[in-house]
Amino acid sequence: MPSDTHHSRIDPDFSREVLQELYEYRHKRRLVAWLLWGTLGWFGAHRLYLRRTFSGLAMLFTGGGALLWWLVDATLLNDLVAAYNKEQDERRKAGLPPKDLAFMPPLHDEALERTPEWIQRWEARSGGQRALRFAGDLLVLYVAGNALGRLSPMQGVPEAIVAVVFLALITVAGAGPEWLHELPVVKDFVRWSHQLRLFYYHNKPSSPPMLLVRPVLGMLWAPFRMRDRAEVRMYAELGAVFTAIFLLLDIVQDILVPLFSPSVSFQISSVVGGWVKQGIVTFFAIYAFAAPIGAVLTLYLLTRPTHTVPRILAAWTLFAIAMGVIH
Repeated sequence: MPSDTHHSRIDPDFSREVLQELYEYRHKRRLVAWLLWGTLGWFGAHRLYLRRTFSGLAMLFTGGGALLWWLVDATLLNDLVAAYNKEQDERRKAGLPPKDLAFMPPLHDEALERTPEWIQRWEARSGGQRALRFAGDLLVLYVAGNALGRLSPMQGVPEAIVAVVFLALITVAGAGPEWLHELPVVKDFVRWSHQLRLFYYHNKPSSPPMLLVRPVLGMLWAPFRMRDRAEVRMYAELGAVFTAIFLLLDIVQDILVPLFSPSVSFQISSVVGGWVKQGIVTFFAIYAFAAPIGAVLTLYLLTRPTHTVPRILAAWTLFAIAMGVIH
């Protein structure tokens, strides 16, 4: 790996210790998988946990295949967990990176010793070129944030605003206090943000105009290119996790309200259909706006000596969202 000095110049918390932690070949636990199957299995939470992102999304969009797929998975779940853990062990023995970082070389590979070419070219840019790129990225953040602020209330998915705001905060909080990294749930999101910046460290973010259409193009190219597949997978995981959380809250509310308000009826067919529709809209809203915003913030985490500029950009994003909401 590069020296600590090099990494403190590019990203203060992008250290060898972080990389070693990311490159752990973690096993999945059956108990966690079964808990997810029992509580959010309708929406593919157990498959997302096992890094089967696309089949998990398929379950999310179909209500667990009208519950049939969910029931079938009860007979497959132990084998799915065992298959994941076996593959992790095989990747370790073969010297390959863990499943979470399948798009990266092994930790000891010499590719990790070199500064990526795109960062070298970035550092060689003139002040005018950097200012032009910065202006373009400001526009991307404003357009994406403002559109999110306008569309979320109209489409009934303010949850997307919550998810993207959380993304902005967690992305620039990587160099925060150590206790923040140890909080339950939060530490998993911090780990995800480190995976994201490791991805962009070796894969340059797109130009500003392309960033706005990147979510759509990424999905179109994902079946054919590993880079696109990895990028889509990370943002899809973020969208799916937040969608599942908000759906769980909706489910609890829809079940409890009729219990305490007899005048409110509970029709399972219409309610489940509403859950599926809401889940699809929420997921795509989060995915579409998180991708350009996450890419811009991570770009400046990797190319600035401190976190000051990324935090200013995060604040600019929140301002853009607020302007869209109050319009």
